[in-house]
Amino acid sequence: MRRFCSLVMLVVFSILAVAACGGSGSNAGTNPSSAGNPAIPDLNSITILYNRIDWRDDMDDTTIVHSVSELDKFYEELKAENYNDLDDDLVSRFTGGQYNDNFFNGNTLVLITFQESSGSNRHKVTSIAEDNNILKIDIDREIPDIGTADMAGWLIIIELPGNYSITRTNVSFTDITV
Repeated sequence: MRRFCSLVMLVVFSILAVAACGGSGSNAGTNPSSAGNPAIPDLNSITILYNRIDWRDDMDDTTIVHSVSELDKFYEELKAENYNDLDDDLVSRFTGGQYNDNFFNGNTLVLITFQESSGSNRHKVTSIAEDNNILKIDIDREIPDIGTADMAGWLIIIELPGNYSITRTNVSFTDITV
């Protein structure tokens, strides 16, 4: 009996050891760098901002920003396409000096704009990975049982620590009913 218990304990500890090496189920922060890019840090150490903006046709786009001049161009286009005033916090981020040359010396901004058929839908970035200069971003779209019929535009700002030479992005949405 003692031998049987020892054998069971050995099997259980072996399974636990293998499971501990497996990872947490999220690939953020675990992917190796490629093409000279730094590894993507854990999502908990990345600032991600979710901003509702005016809806417009064909607004699904992702912009990678490496400099103040690139950000200024994006911001001017965003202002021109929004009939209502932009949120004060959003305006201050773009114009208040937070995203300055010093910021871009060690960071990259990822700006994702997209449209929703309901203003009730909410979002959460669940993973970010880089592979061969392609930034892959997974976003959960939380859809309530009862929503509104108003069209909504969204801008997700990801403050990604590090300088990346990303050539393409792949943004995927997963619908979650809440």
